[in-house]
Amino acid sequence: MRTMLLVEDASFFEKAIVDRLQDIGRHQIMVARNYREAESCLDMPICEPDLALVDLTLPDAPNGEIVDLCRNRNIPTIIFTSKFDNEVREKALAKGVIDYVLKDTPASLDYVAELLKRLSYNPKIGILILDDASVDRERVAQITSHHLYQTYQASTPAEALQMLRDHPHIRLVLADYYMPDEDGFAFLKTVRRKYSRERLSVIGMSSLSNSDNRIRFLKYGAADFIDKSYAPEEILLRISLNLDMMDRIAELNTLAMQDALTGVHNRHFLFTKAVKQIESWTHSGGKTSWIAVFDLDSFKQINDEHGHDVGDSVLLGFARQLRALAGPEDMIIRLGGDEFCMIFRSETRDSLTLKLAGFMKSLSTHPIRHSGTDLLCQTSVGIAKLEGGEISDALSIADKHLYASKRNGFEMLAVAADG
Repeated sequence: MRTMLLVEDASFFEKAIVDRLQDIGRHQIMVARNYREAESCLDMPICEPDLALVDLTLPDAPNGEIVDLCRNRNIPTIIFTSKFDNEVREKALAKGVIDYVLKDTPASLDYVAELLKRLSYNPKIGILILDDASVDRERVAQITSHHLYQTYQASTPAEALQMLRDHPHIRLVLADYYMPDEDGFAFLKTVRRKYSRERLSVIGMSSLSNSDNRIRFLKYGAADFIDKSYAPEEILLRISLNLDMMDRIAELNTLAMQDALTGVHNRHFLFTKAVKQIESWTHSGGKTSWIAVFDLDSFKQINDEHGHDVGDSVLLGFARQLRALAGPEDMIIRLGGDEFCMIFRSETRDSLTLKLAGFMKSLSTHPIRHSGTDLLCQTSVGIAKLEGGEISDALSIADKHLYASKRNGFEMLAVAADG
């Protein structure tokens, strides 16, 4: 874990900032209350801060000297101060300071916390700048580098599309909509055929003031639009807001496809994304794909005798055991209650039968412990081939085999599934 340097002379702000930083996972914080202490901290061999959050006016350095100290050590720096001076602010930003934030409202600390969270993710995020003017590209690249993004440049739409193919971690494109050969509109149309808004955000740019073009660009799938006369802070804020929106959408999509208790996929996932995935699979080497349905034996009795907390522990433990069983392309789904299913990507009947027999034997020898009580998590299972990606029919067949398994045991089930 890297160290963060906080330079703050007011004890009230120091405590508030430290508490907020710890809330977002910044636990290794070195605090200095003046320039001399900050210099001493940075001279320590164990101090290698990856970020500095500094007040602009300190008792022994009232004119922002702390910024030069941090920047001379190549430490990305955020100014958090109660002093607003536009000339000082512009000079600091020109030196490469990440941001200049005023301590004027409680929301300012929230902004700093969100900024720090974003900065921890940004080195993994690619930003693509599409513009035929190299001077404009370089200017935007320099601005975005302040927030630690990986920055790529393209001078033509064709080059930009190749960049997107070569670098899948690019999540946002800043695109000039007016270029001499193939304009940004054609590029945006192509992008939207290949990439969804959730996968790739596009912000339009232009030095021309034309509301019709802006409207067209937004209608074609751009998320935002900005003049090339923007202030550096504006474009960084717009990038952050668009990336935050994409993250929120991705989070909601994940929650919609995920079982809240166990964290495995849910029934909605099975009949939406899983269907598409299965349809795309190709089979070779005599192998095929299978669906297995699991139903926990005596789960109602466990709930009635020990309570729902224990029942939840059993479900969580069973989900963990299914994860250990799953291969890299297999899928685990909680259908509801105590019923789960698994999609096995590519197995022969014999290999799947052997795998499930070993799994069920393991369940009988590995009880789940809850509050000092050991509970065996026994299950019945039914399996069926997935033919032509038809999940509903296969699920119905697997259900029938599940109930046969309850009556006759898994060995009889294996014969039934093959027949």
